[in-house]
Amino acid sequence: MLPGTAKEIVKRLTALILCALLLASLFGCRSADKNDNNLSTIQPGIGNISEDFEFVLDAMGTKLQIPEDSNITIASSYAVVVPFIVALGLSDNVLAINYKSIFWADTSEGLAAAGSVGRGLVDLEALAAFSPDVLIHRTNDPRTINAVLELGIPVMSLKAENIDEIMSTLDMMGRFFHVEERAEAVKAWMIERVERISKIVESIPEEERFTAVMMGGELGIVAGGDMLQSWMIEHAGAVCLASEIEGGNIDGYLPSAWAHIGMERLFAMKPDVIFATSSTVLDYTVNEILTDPALSGLEAVINNRVFQMPARWDSWDLPGISCVIGTMWMLHSMYPNLISVDEMQAEIDEYYIFMFGRTFDKDYLGYNLAS
Repeated sequence: MLPGTAKEIVKRLTALILCALLLASLFGCRSADKNDNNLSTIQPGIGNISEDFEFVLDAMGTKLQIPEDSNITIASSYAVVVPFIVALGLSDNVLAINYKSIFWADTSEGLAAAGSVGRGLVDLEALAAFSPDVLIHRTNDPRTINAVLELGIPVMSLKAENIDEIMSTLDMMGRFFHVEERAEAVKAWMIERVERISKIVESIPEEERFTAVMMGGELGIVAGGDMLQSWMIEHAGAVCLASEIEGGNIDGYLPSAWAHIGMERLFAMKPDVIFATSSTVLDYTVNEILTDPALSGLEAVINNRVFQMPARWDSWDLPGISCVIGTMWMLHSMYPNLISVDEMQAEIDEYYIFMFGRTFDKDYLGYNLAS
């Protein structure tokens, strides 16, 4: 038998161990390979966790406690986050952001005033200095996610490579930031236009549909089958030739679904249409493709069907709300008889009014419509 004092020590040690295990289960970081939607992992939000707290699941399946306060400060180094923030009216919540082009600064005082925690890669020192309530980041960077969690900053993981994932992101952010009503309005706006596009595409006979690919920042790089750009091609009435191609890690590159297939394989694919991503850092131009003798044998070049996705300042193939307009523009570019210039322009104007309460000159945004 242990003496009374020893019994007390054992009881206290046992209690301490149980408390430590409980805290570990509540505050444990996600492991680098966590992608199994394990609902046992709970990441704290703002405030204390109680047994009946409300939560959302992020794109990695991690529970995040919904804060009671709606004034939740945000930081992100991920460009995809920006259109969601703008669409949901959260610009004033932003402390630091990735994408600070002239367009976003002109359209949002909150984003114009925001600082930076890096572009793509998170500057952990800067992030710690800003100390936001939440960092919104991409799912395929678990190392950074765990490093940020070690700083005591909650992380919301985001993935939006198809319409279902975009809708889930709007649901998640709507609930977490207490803007559910706006999230529902954005979803309804998108769904209405996706259905409209689908009805038009149904009228295109299968044998008359073009084949197409989306080219990345360099010649010979295409959007893989699990990227939003490939989803857009399919829903714009074309056959995506890269639907079975997977992207991967390339030395010197961040993890990416962009696939480095090379020009020889692209020639073998014989695409009827080539879309170039809207990135401003292309190492080629559409005109260079159309006038390069070495590329003159491509079907898309022969028939003058090489297009760069709009827009210079607001990328229509960036995962988010604008992908609906981007898909409609693809349909218009490939099959101009199905969506007229006037109809396309009206849709573009409606998008910008819905998002920003105003329209923009096409020369300023940087896009052209099929004649």
